[in-house]
Amino acid sequence: MRVIIPIYIAAMLFISCSAKKDIPAIRPYAFNDSGLQVITTVINEKAGSVSLLYGNKAALTQQLNLTTPQTTTAQYTLVTYRNQDNKFWYGSYINGELLSVEKLDMSGQQPAYSIQQYNGPAFTPEDVNKRSAFIQTLTPAAFPCDPY
Repeated sequence: MRVIIPIYIAAMLFISCSAKKDIPAIRPYAFNDSGLQVITTVINEKAGSVSLLYGNKAALTQQLNLTTPQTTTAQYTLVTYRNQDNKFWYGSYINGELLSVEKLDMSGQQPAYSIQQYNGPAFTPEDVNKRSAFIQTLTPAAFPCDPY
């Protein structure tokens, strides 16, 4: 018994000091939110995509109807991903491949809309004003413990 305990301790030290293997990422890191806050999500099951609406504090305040759209410096970013199966949770989906990033800047006289395509089919909105209005009218998600 006296010999088994030191051998067990030595084996544990040997195992714990071995190099750790890197765990592969579920998906590549493709979008940096740059300190923006998540406002809401839009899930499109038919297209197999999910969109996240990010915004600065002025955008979040505008979405909560605390200020009028004319007096704001709101900046919105709508990021669209393709759904991907979550291999760690059966039956669930996570953000997969980045498809597009749409930006809406409300700080000027007219809203400045831009879109950047990544790994999806080419998408150009028929009417930029309608797309801008769609982004502005998305209902913010209610967080149980709202840190804002």
